[in-house]
Amino acid sequence: MPRVLSYFLIVAIVAALIIAMTLFRHTEVDAIIFKDVTSNSGLTYAGVTHGAAWGDFDDDGLPDLYVTNHLKSAKLFRSLGQGRFTDVTDTMLESQRLSDDKHGAAWGDFNNDGRPDLVQLTGAGRGVGAEPKRLYLNQETKFEDVADAVGVSNPQGRTRMPLWYDFNRDGQLDLFQGAESRFDQLEPPFIFLQQDGEFTPSTDAVKFASRSPVFCIITALKKNTDTDLVCRVSGKNRTSQIFNTSTLPARELELLPTTAFEDIAAADFDNDGNMDLFLVRKNPPKSVAFGRPSNKELIADIHILPKDNDKPAGFTFSSSGQLQLQIASAWPHSALTPDHIFLGKQGSHPDNFTFTLSSNDDSFEGLASSAPGKLAAVYIGKIGTNKWEVRVTAPNTALTGGKSTYQQTQFKIVSSEAITNLETIGDPTSDEASPARLFMNRDGKLVEESEKRGVNNRIVSGMNVVAADFDNDMDVDVFVLASGTIGKHENLLLLNRGDGHFDVVAKAGGAAGSLSGVGDSVTKADFDNDGFLDLLITTGGSMGRSLGTPSDDGAYYLYRNIANNNHWLEIDLEGTTSNRDGIGAVVHVTTNGITQVRVQDGGMHNNGQNHQRLHFGLAKNTQIETIKVYWPSGTVQTLDNASADQMLRIKEPAKE
Repeated sequence: MPRVLSYFLIVAIVAALIIAMTLFRHTEVDAIIFKDVTSNSGLTYAGVTHGAAWGDFDDDGLPDLYVTNHLKSAKLFRSLGQGRFTDVTDTMLESQRLSDDKHGAAWGDFNNDGRPDLVQLTGAGRGVGAEPKRLYLNQETKFEDVADAVGVSNPQGRTRMPLWYDFNRDGQLDLFQGAESRFDQLEPPFIFLQQDGEFTPSTDAVKFASRSPVFCIITALKKNTDTDLVCRVSGKNRTSQIFNTSTLPARELELLPTTAFEDIAAADFDNDGNMDLFLVRKNPPKSVAFGRPSNKELIADIHILPKDNDKPAGFTFSSSGQLQLQIASAWPHSALTPDHIFLGKQGSHPDNFTFTLSSNDDSFEGLASSAPGKLAAVYIGKIGTNKWEVRVTAPNTALTGGKSTYQQTQFKIVSSEAITNLETIGDPTSDEASPARLFMNRDGKLVEESEKRGVNNRIVSGMNVVAADFDNDMDVDVFVLASGTIGKHENLLLLNRGDGHFDVVAKAGGAAGSLSGVGDSVTKADFDNDGFLDLLITTGGSMGRSLGTPSDDGAYYLYRNIANNNHWLEIDLEGTTSNRDGIGAVVHVTTNGITQVRVQDGGMHNNGQNHQRLHFGLAKNTQIETIKVYWPSGTVQTLDNASADQMLRIKEPAKE
């Protein structure tokens, strides 16, 4: 009997531990860090986006904002202070082409004159054409496009994200144009080395494993303060490459396993002096994907490959309300006409692609007979009480010159009542949420510690990420922009406990975000200069399947950090022998025996540029013991006994 009791006691204890672990895993802490201040900011916009770039173009100490907006006109906003912005696009960029197929942009003072210039990358005519890139020279009262004159227009580059970086340590910023491979055999250059304002393409500085190095970030993975590039590449069974750039050609470091990711943040999460890597990830959707802006709204995308033309594709849902439908033939654009839309068993046609259906109208009962493989068509009808079916067919050959290609159809449905019981026809939809991967730096070796550090206590579909000390408590936190391919999800804020372990914050600390649009970018900047880092989120993600109906409701969202009583320090670097921006510098700030490390990385990550100003939380400390700057030139500069709560400009001493 004692043995039996002992056995049941052990089972009970194990069960209790499992329950406790489960509860702990899903526990969220309550903390309000951010407040949505978009409505009074002047940042009004609706539609597609492609990232954002913060830079103080007028040198007034306030970060200004350039937003790409992909296929719509770009916007340049000057900061007025206190979270207010004014649109100066027409006065500063009035003569420039702002409605190209625009992708990533980045501020950088490439000519070392103290005024940040702006590079704007573009596509290349659907991967087979040509489109010039833009380099806007800051002339104080206006910007002038000098890309062609200085040699970086690269019209055939199918470019995505830029990076300003001094590859050869000559004190002049060079330019990396991250790109995807073209659909032909052309191989445009990725790296342009500068010499006194003129740029020359280089194929030797960095050897990429494929023709698709989409973006790179700058960090320092070893304590010797040499800076490294961490790049996302695709193709040839590679997903990333890491390069040490202390000498050229850059030396590749085999530090990361093959793993897909959308974006990456580098930071010293446990304050051990080593920079760690946080990778956000998402799974691809299946042929039918959904977005749910609200319980009365539905975005659906149906993507049919040629091999699946004979398979059923569509979805069903329930709603007792009146339905407003909008249908778009995303690709091929000419595949559908209103006559290809069949309503009810009788197969009537709407007058256009936007129309209304009612659950009380019996003429929409049933579904018309379809002929798969013969016609690109949409069939819609009631198949039960308040239950609707939407079915799509694709022809065996697309309607573009007989060439077989995919067909993509998008739907926006808004009901006067809740939309429920959403199910796919054919293959089930997939969960796009995917565990993040946190690699801790153990003296130059990257060791994954994702699960033990709590970063996946809430798993999301990670689209974009920034790392920063949002509560100024001397450790680096993480903010993840969460989104599926077709619709936005609730964002994720992870607060660092102080040792590199993280807690999930309920409702992302006040920045859970709207569910409209598609997640695109999150960037950080102290836009009101109060010493606490704020956020800008763009939700018009518009690449691939997201382009069109899913991204039409995109917008900008500005979140102000409501602050606390902790102290802070912010540093602007000014290079002399090094490049003026100090990009590639490593800064150590020691306070109360704790050393924090920041790399001047230009603020770059996928789809966005944070403000370059370096930020340090100082908790309750009012005095900094030591600031040490390791400049790209090799100069080491030390400052002692600086006061907290200030913006400090550190100028590199001239070499003797």
